[in-house]
Amino acid sequence: MTERGPLGVVGGGLAGLAAAITAAQRGREVVVWESGAIGRDKVCGEFLSPEAEDDLDALGCGDLGAALSPARLRTVALFGAGGARLDLALPGRPALGVTRAALEAFLARRARDAGATVLERAPVRAIAPRPPGALEIQSPAGARAVAGLVLSMGKRSTLDAPLDLPRARAERPSFVALKAYCAPARLEADVELYLVPGGYVGVNPVEDGRIGVCALLADDARPVWSTLEDHAARHPALERRLAALGAPSEKPRGLARFGFGAQAVARACPTTGVPLLFAGDAARLVPSFTGDGMAIALQSGRLASLASFAPDPIHAYRRAFSRAFSARFRAAGALHGLFLRPPLFELLAPLVGRAPRLVDMLYRATRG
Repeated sequence: MTERGPLGVVGGGLAGLAAAITAAQRGREVVVWESGAIGRDKVCGEFLSPEAEDDLDALGCGDLGAALSPARLRTVALFGAGGARLDLALPGRPALGVTRAALEAFLARRARDAGATVLERAPVRAIAPRPPGALEIQSPAGARAVAGLVLSMGKRSTLDAPLDLPRARAERPSFVALKAYCAPARLEADVELYLVPGGYVGVNPVEDGRIGVCALLADDARPVWSTLEDHAARHPALERRLAALGAPSEKPRGLARFGFGAQAVARACPTTGVPLLFAGDAARLVPSFTGDGMAIALQSGRLASLASFAPDPIHAYRRAFSRAFSARFRAAGALHGLFLRPPLFELLAPLVGRAPRLVDMLYRATRG
C-alpha cells in the first residue's frame, strides 16, 4: 500500500462515515469534521435500498439488521389525487426502513472502532492551502493538516460558495422538503407514495415502529404540516392517510433551497494539488422517489475513500463514480417528471400496472 498522509472528511453523514471507515480499515489516519451532533434527526425518506447490503458488508457493518432491527419493506403503493393507484412488489431482497439518526450513530461507532477520529459540533470554518501538498482544515476543534479530502456536506453547506459548487449560484431553488414522525399505524403497503402537484409525500415505518412521513414539495411551498393538510383537501387518499396517522409526535423538520443537479465529483486544489473528492449529496442528489439516496451515499463514500489510495485519486474516483451512478441518475431523472405531474400518472398507472416486468426493469434502472 502506498504511504499517504491523513485523510480529512468534511461531513459526518452516511457518505462521510463510510469514507472514514474504509480508510481507517486500511490503516490510514482519518479525521471527520461534523458540524452538529451525529445521531440527530434529519430530513430524509429513510428507505435503505437492498444494494446497500454489499457496501455495509464491506464496511464491516453487515450486522446492521441485528443491531438496529429496521423495518422490512417489500411492497409499494402509489396514489394519485384522481383515484389512480399502482401497487408494486419490490424485486429481490427487501429494502430497510431505518432512521438516519440510528444509522449514522451506528456508523460513527464503527468508524471510531476502526480508528478514525470523529469530531462532532466542529463545523469547518475554512480550508486553507498548506504547501507543499497539504490542506489545513480550520474548525472550533483546532487546525489539522490533511493530504486528501472527502467532502460530504449534504444537500447544502456554508462551504458551497468557497468551493464554487453550482448549488451556491442557483437563483431559484427547485424544492423544499418536510420530515415528520407519527405513531405506529397499519399501512396499506410497506411504502405509500402520494403524488401532489410539484412533488410527492412518502410514508413508511422505521426501526422503532414509528411511521415516517417525508414530503418533497414545490419550491414555493412552506415545509410545515399544514401544507400537507392543504394538499390532502384535494387528494382523498392522502386525506384518509393523514387522518389515520393523526398529528405528528413532534415538530416536523423542514429543509429549503435544494435541487437535483450535478455539483462536483473530483478536482485538485489549485494551490497544493491535494485531491478533493465529493461524495453523497455534495456530489449529486438523486430524485427522492427512488429511495436510493442513502445507498448512494454509502457507496460513494466508500468509492471516494478507496480512490484516495490510487496513484491518481481524481481520475480513479471520477471513473468509479461514473460507472456506479451515471446510469441510475439518467434513469431517475427521466422518471422524475412523471412523479411531478399527477395527471400524467392518472393516465399511465393502469397501463403500468398491467406490465410488472416493465416496473421491475425501471426499478433496477434507478439502481444502476
